[in-house]
Amino acid sequence: MSLADALSANNIKSALIVDDVCDVIPTAADLGTAIDDWSNFNADLQPEHRARIAEKCPAIAQMRFDEQINDDRYVAAVWELREELGVLAEPVFAGYIQDQAGDDRYVQLAKSKLEALGLDCTTSGREFEKAAASADIILIDLFFSKAQNPHAMDESKERLKTALHQRKANPPLVILMSRSPRLEAKREEFRDDVGLLDSAFRIIKKADLEETDRLEVQLARLAENSADSQNLAQFFAALEAGVTAAADRTLRVLRKLRLSDIGQIQQLLLSAEGEPTGSYLVDVFDRVLQHEIEGERGIIDAAIALNGFAAVNHPPPYLAGSPELQELVQKLLSQNGQRLRLPGSLDAIVTFGDVLLLPAGTKADDVKATLMVDVADDTALLVLTPVCDLQRNGAPRILLLVGSVRSLAARDWEYGEDARSPALKIDGELRWIKWNLKHIDTVSHQQLEEALKSNSLRIGTRLREAHALELQQRVLSGLGRVGLVAALPATFPVDVEAYYAGLDEKPKRLDVAALNDGAVCFVGRDADGKQVIRLVLTEGGGDGVIDSIAAIPENDVAEKARTAFNHVTTSADLRRMLTGGLDLKSVTSSGWTHIQSETGQAAGAPKMGLLAWNYQITDEVLAKHDLNKAGIILLVKDAKSEVAPGLEDVIRNTMAVESGIAAAAKT
Repeated sequence: MSLADALSANNIKSALIVDDVCDVIPTAADLGTAIDDWSNFNADLQPEHRARIAEKCPAIAQMRFDEQINDDRYVAAVWELREELGVLAEPVFAGYIQDQAGDDRYVQLAKSKLEALGLDCTTSGREFEKAAASADIILIDLFFSKAQNPHAMDESKERLKTALHQRKANPPLVILMSRSPRLEAKREEFRDDVGLLDSAFRIIKKADLEETDRLEVQLARLAENSADSQNLAQFFAALEAGVTAAADRTLRVLRKLRLSDIGQIQQLLLSAEGEPTGSYLVDVFDRVLQHEIEGERGIIDAAIALNGFAAVNHPPPYLAGSPELQELVQKLLSQNGQRLRLPGSLDAIVTFGDVLLLPAGTKADDVKATLMVDVADDTALLVLTPVCDLQRNGAPRILLLVGSVRSLAARDWEYGEDARSPALKIDGELRWIKWNLKHIDTVSHQQLEEALKSNSLRIGTRLREAHALELQQRVLSGLGRVGLVAALPATFPVDVEAYYAGLDEKPKRLDVAALNDGAVCFVGRDADGKQVIRLVLTEGGGDGVIDSIAAIPENDVAEKARTAFNHVTTSADLRRMLTGGLDLKSVTSSGWTHIQSETGQAAGAPKMGLLAWNYQITDEVLAKHDLNKAGIILLVKDAKSEVAPGLEDVIRNTMAVESGIAAAAKT
């Protein structure tokens, strides 16, 4: 399917290009660098000229000149009179006019490309709110003035945010463009401040509008995922509206509680249970709010639409190793740190789900002496005694599950059967805790109180009830775990190098600057629970590899590799693989793994590339059985970081997971 057909099939029919170059009158900020020219202009200005300007803009006639030139009204008046003023005004606007010509060329290039794809394309300056109401895709400039300062970017963000306020459930696709080298660094800030979905947002350098297909590539990515992006936008819009309505209904119910009602609850229930009133009311609010959210029809309808999500061709990430998934998991598993200020009970110093840690600098031997529990510097102790037994010291001793706190990396994000809290925020950093189901202990209330008051122990975090119950059940009953939200895939960074087979039949390095940003491995599992590891390049990295390999003349490629090389450069297989993910499961450091092509069978290239991890490339020719598959050569390397995992970690983790699954199958 052609790009024009793909756009039409996804109901993308109109485009809006927003750039301050389309404004017919400059602002004071646009002329910010012309201070000397303004000074000369003022010195040469004749009384009749001043009178004409004052006639055009009487409101600024009494201002000082330094105030006038910073006022958009004065600049507009001089601009409109520039022909009448003649050579006096020319130096003031010379730089602006030159910049306008350059930027307008980019706007016209984008417009012609969009129209060639069958899109109804319009252009607009700063006042684009009305035009944005019906546009299916918007190309917008990062800075709304020639100054390209934070104020100029803020104006671009705020105007787009205002324009899209009424379109939260039906937002347009957005491409951010700029000549500034800060474009990539500012993309996330722009996306988040405006409130755009990542899958419906791309960036492009204005220079790439010339003699490249980068705009078409970005449009193809946006079109390919537009339906899923639309469903996701509708879900978030329904959440935003529904959560507000649900919170209002919840508060309406709770406000009906009189002080006498709360007094009766406290006297008849909470006092007997030893539960603080404030903690209880927060728990009540949590559950009533959840009930009201579940009753929001718009949220449920939008969620049903997401059940069909199966975006195989999802867009590539912009950044390698993004931790958002782990951040989401830690919020699912643990309470907010502020909640720890509310005690779980009036008489117990801890509550069910509290995770106890050793403060920095605490000697483990001192804690052992106090608690009579075997601990180390990285020990975590999970309180598993039920709340009802903690109240009023109902249980003489408190049950603790012992574990160890560890740094979070890919080798730690697995889907085996061991007990773990896969992501928790501890001291401001994401960590995980490996729980030893065979290591439980008990301490008296007095021992624990002494340890906490002497700062030998501290409450590091508190698990949510569902996760704490899961661990409690595994310890006490072995009857299985309470159903939880499935663990999300982890990500970790790697380095990637790209090569091709040269005329001497040796790997030749491709100079791809974007690969310096690294790549990302996703660690998850398949339908059988087996670990899956996929390599995904960042958008810039993937495009850089494709552009670099396409620029190699066929005559510079080893003759036996040309069939595979031609398939790589003429088909979309490589682009799909780099964005969708290359399977690293069978990749080793001892030799090349062959990359299977998707559409190359008919072209005589069933295998189109070579892939290895930490393989040592030597000054030797490629083996015959590798050379004819060497259309593209990719070498994955462990990231240069002390905490980043590597190939050996992944292999060890994979073996552990599969052995765990096999053991479970036997039982």
